[in-house]
Parts: sequence; structure tokens; C-alpha cells
Amino acid sequence: MFTGYFGKVKSYPKGNGYKYVSIARYNKFWTGETYPKLFPPAEIIKMENEKLYTKLYYERVLCKLDPKHVYEELGENAVLLCYERWDSIKSGKAFCHRRIVAKWLEETIGVKVEELKDK
Repeated sequence: MFTGYFGKVKSYPKGNGYKYVSIARYNKFWTGETYPKLFPPAEIIKMENEKLYTKLYYERVLCKLDPKHVYEELGENAVLLCYERWDSIKSGKAFCHRRIVAKWLEETIGVKVEELKDK
């Protein structure tokens, strides 16, 4: 499983069974598959406090889901998409719930969830 962002989806690899899936609550330009179970609650989307956001996302979303079931539904070649740029996340300028989901899956069921790189 992988994570990625909408701004780079056209440059990501095609084929190899990759399945691009939006986990963003608002995705007006995305016409592909979505996975609403991982959408962040509307009231926390604009929250800038990463620690509080993470706490609320766990409480309101992840704690209600079975990580093994989520992984099985999405599949090992799923690429979980949302908006934050990878360079902003990596540099600490931004955070994103796709990486919270990645960490949750890694810690609970032991799968590696990496950010998908460009071709």
C-alpha cells in the first residue's frame, strides 16, 4: 500500500495493479474511486494543530475501524490520495491524514505504507 497526493497523480506509475483511491472528504476534481470510511470529519479538516487533529482523527475515524479489514478492502496496491504536497509533509511544514492512516496500518497490522514516488 502507498500514499500520494492529487497534484502528482498524473506522474505516478500506471499499471502494476496500482489502484488510486481518494480518502479526501472534498475532492471535486477527482472522478476515480473513493474510500469514505477514511474521510476526515468535516469539523477537523481545517484544523492546524497536528496533535489535536491526530487525536480527533483516531477517536472519530480510526478507532471505529478494523485496520486489517480496511487493508483487505483497499488492497496491497492501493494508493491513498489527498491534497497535501509530499515535500511539505516531509519538511514538517504540513501534515496530512493519509500519513496518519499509513502509520495506523503500519503499527496495527505491520504493513509498510510508503509515499509513492513519481515515475
